[in-house]
Amino acid sequence: MLNTLRTYTDQQRHDYVLKKYILNSQTSNQKRDIDIIREGHRFLWDDESKPQSWEERLVRKYYNKLFKEYCIGDLTYYKNNKIGLRWRTESEVISGKGQFQCACVKCEERTELRTWEVNFAYLERGEKKNTLIKIRLCPQHSTQLNYTTRKREIKRFKRTESHKKKKKKSKDNSKHDNENFKSHKVRHHDINEENHSVKTSATVENTNLETKKDEENDSGNEIWSKKLEILEEPSLVTEFERFLEDMIF
Repeated sequence: MLNTLRTYTDQQRHDYVLKKYILNSQTSNQKRDIDIIREGHRFLWDDESKPQSWEERLVRKYYNKLFKEYCIGDLTYYKNNKIGLRWRTESEVISGKGQFQCACVKCEERTELRTWEVNFAYLERGEKKNTLIKIRLCPQHSTQLNYTTRKREIKRFKRTESHKKKKKKSKDNSKHDNENFKSHKVRHHDINEENHSVKTSATVENTNLETKKDEENDSGNEIWSKKLEILEEPSLVTEFERFLEDMIF
């Protein structure tokens, strides 16, 4: 082989190396990151599951960067009851695609958007799965979404006449409760005054008893507060002189 290469010109050696090592390696089974993500992608990952290989870690890292509040949809085959859904990327969230702009892939409508809840059934790795998702669409694509089956629309809360009546009734009830509370408060105030008078008489009696106890305590304290009179013991000479006086007289 080396002898053969020596006979080649520079151009021939260049073509040989390009064909043998470079072009051949590009057409081999080497996969790019995007190929690994496409093969290992899951619409929903279990939070408790842990990636077992670097390929799963790569796919999971990409999945964690997606925003899963609203979906982006492809309604090309809506007549066959087939729709494609995916989560939004960061650039789509920033531009408002899927929330403030119709979530259909090629639609740019921003007015009269409606939010739909869809039970999305899909096949993943040979296993049938389903989950509830939300998607915001313009009137045209809302009609396409509901072409075969009617989906549930998520509406903002609006005040109706019945709600107004209920609110008025609750106000009347609260007003009635306030009046009852005021009358009860007046009665309670009268009872408090009676209790206060009883408590006042009891307080006077307690005060008198406490005054007597204080006087007794003061008299006892005076006794203990007086200074003790210490008597000096007589000396032996004095006692002997008293003894002699008693003997003589």
